[in-house]
Amino acid sequence: MDRIIRGGNWYCNEINQRLRADETTLPALTREMMSFVMGGGYFAMELPAEIQPLSCEMSVNGVHEDLKSRFGREPGDWTTVTYYENLLNVFPNNSTGEVEGGGQPQLTGRVVFMKGLLNEYAQGGVKGQKSSGATRLRWSSIVLYHDIFNGRTVHKFDIQNNTLIIDGVNYTAEHNRIIAA
Repeated sequence: MDRIIRGGNWYCNEINQRLRADETTLPALTREMMSFVMGGGYFAMELPAEIQPLSCEMSVNGVHEDLKSRFGREPGDWTTVTYYENLLNVFPNNSTGEVEGGGQPQLTGRVVFMKGLLNEYAQGGVKGQKSSGATRLRWSSIVLYHDIFNGRTVHKFDIQNNTLIIDGVNYTAEHNRIIAA
């Protein structure tokens, strides 16, 4: 199997969540779809429109003041959440499953930067003297999503700077140049 996760971690601003994070879910990338019927046509099709708002979920063991204090903030007082993972390319030379003589597996990396608000903070219950569940956090109102593989931008959605980059291509560069004052 290629690109096996060999290690991953989360940071909330500069605070390492290594021993806290239980489970995390990165945002689902989804496009709004519009129904389209050509004049005089009998068939409809869907055309992609804008990208739907992003959200990500995280569960942590315990209640942590530095995370809890991020809840209730207003737009403009953003929190930066960073996820990284080290990936092991087992078959780096080709996809046939054969490794050339002396070929070693490659360690590659992925980093995801998100800037948004902690809009849901659900604390786990307490049963007796022990916590009976993890604390669930939901990050939304995401104004920056930047996904990088091996130093190359795969996606960058930056609402504040009106930037849309997909597979290294900046689709908003010309538009932003034209409207610059």
